[in-house]
Amino acid sequence: MSCLITMSQKELHRLELIQRIRGRSLSVVQAAELLGLSRSQVHRLLQAYDLAGAHGLVSKKRGRPSNRRHSEDFRNLVLDLVREHYA
Repeated sequence: MSCLITMSQKELHRLELIQRIRGRSLSVVQAAELLGLSRSQVHRLLQAYDLAGAHGLVSKKRGRPSNRRHSEDFRNLVLDLVREHYA
């Protein structure tokens, strides 16, 4: 069963490096330098990859609303004011 995974360029780059680590053509330390992460963070990514495959490297925050979002009423009020004062 195949499923579609949406990944950003950054996540695709991480996937490529993680696969190279697993293929033994790249060390964890080298990958950490290339990604700008610590060794322990790369090990965390390796764990996520081992548990869930490529899907484990995708941001868990994608598709969720922001914690800093304004209420719908406030948003509508602002949009009404902008429509009223600007063409």
